[in-house]
Amino acid sequence: MIYRLSDGRAAAIFVIAVLSLSLATANIAGGLVLALSPILVTLAMMLVVTREGWNRSGWERLGVLHAGWRYWPAAIGTNVLVSIAASTVVVALGYARFIKPNSEFISAAVAMAITGPILAFAEEIGWRGYLQPRVQQWGISASLLIVGIIWAAWHMPYILLTPYYHSDGNRVLVVALFVGSAIAFSFLFGYLRIASDSIWPAVMAHAAHNWSFVLLTGYLLQTDHPVLVTEYLGGDTGLLVLIGTAVAACIVFRCYRAKIDIRPQDDVLPGQRVIE
Repeated sequence: MIYRLSDGRAAAIFVIAVLSLSLATANIAGGLVLALSPILVTLAMMLVVTREGWNRSGWERLGVLHAGWRYWPAAIGTNVLVSIAASTVVVALGYARFIKPNSEFISAAVAMAITGPILAFAEEIGWRGYLQPRVQQWGISASLLIVGIIWAAWHMPYILLTPYYHSDGNRVLVVALFVGSAIAFSFLFGYLRIASDSIWPAVMAHAAHNWSFVLLTGYLLQTDHPVLVTEYLGGDTGLLVLIGTAVAACIVFRCYRAKIDIRPQDDVLPGQRVIE
């Protein structure tokens, strides 16, 4: 008899492991180990703990075996447009101005277009690939909220214990905006994951967000109010990005509503017994 962990127990082990790694590695190698922790924990779960990774069905459930190409335009477009809209509003309010890109803009855009999807994949294989399907038994909205909260919690040691990430501004406000934005992104990326049955649209959405906000705030905007613009309003997780992402998630849900449902699956193979 072969034993397999229930989805709830597997999800709990994953969460404990990935949050523990986050706390332990936030200040190591500039956060690189932390950035890779979701994929490292996923591989450990798949190959050692549950051994689902020794069967094709395990990788199919992660959503890595097909690209979901038709969802890429929505994934990339929504996130780029949200960043552009947020920056445009900041400029319209008079807190910043658009400037001509300097000589480093093209090289930065190309470098991020290459490295961005790689780093996004290292996260998304954990959040939308491994964790989300294992908590969807509690419903779509609940599962996306759970993933968003855990995703935000995973970032907290890097935000609060290091000077590398969101280190400016009022800590309470920055954290509140970050948590809210992480939840909004969780719904947007999560809907794309469910509709496409693939993690690749979520990977591209994640990479597109990082690419667009860094290029806009780092190379195309000039401001005398950097904290207000990059932290509170139009940066990575500013208020305008939070609102825009929430709206984008609602639009994606409406567009793909027929595909965003939970189809009951029997993932226990013959000869297996689930450990509850």
